[in-house]
Amino acid sequence: QEILKEILHLSSMTCIQQSVMNFGILMVQGLVNSFGSVVMAAFSVAVKIDSFAYMPVQDFGNAFSTFVAQNYGAGKMDRIRKGYWIAFRTIAAWGCLIMALFFIFPEPLSEIFFHEAEAIQISVSYFLIIGISEAFMSVELMTIGALSGLGRTRLCSIISIVFTGSRIPFAMALAVTPLGLDGIWWAMSLTSVVKGIIFTIVFHRITHNGRS
Repeated sequence: QEILKEILHLSSMTCIQQSVMNFGILMVQGLVNSFGSVVMAAFSVAVKIDSFAYMPVQDFGNAFSTFVAQNYGAGKMDRIRKGYWIAFRTIAAWGCLIMALFFIFPEPLSEIFFHEAEAIQISVSYFLIIGISEAFMSVELMTIGALSGLGRTRLCSIISIVFTGSRIPFAMALAVTPLGLDGIWWAMSLTSVVKGIIFTIVFHRITHNGRS
């Protein structure tokens, strides 16, 4: 019965975390939709390309969560710390590669799906601004997997909820400035940067204050 309660607790917090993230995406989508159909179409395609880019990171995070959980159960915190920084370098390199692709080839990526100048311009702007956060977002997703392996799903959920909750008003505030639509992209990018940094700091503190 105790094991079942623990399983339900861990799975429920993970479900809440994913639900909150998806809710945040829907809220941003609603804000973007207010700019018109061309913007809506450009954003939908750009987000799909972005999602495809960090899909390997999510799988990597799931695998790393298993690695952390196994070593945490065995009391091998030193191995967890060593594995984390190896994974950190690997996943940050992937994020930097995606960032470089977004910076160097924003127009070719956009032209795969669009031929209208306005749609291409919108998606190019998205790639250039979101590209700044790619390495941080990759580290964030990997670190969430690591924290989940340590049984800290509640902490991950709280941080995600806080940032999802702050992202929406931040995007709304920037959208009415001269930045306009770019303000939404900046809100998404900057919150991802801060989340990546915070998750890394949290993991570092937990593993260095935990058992060795």
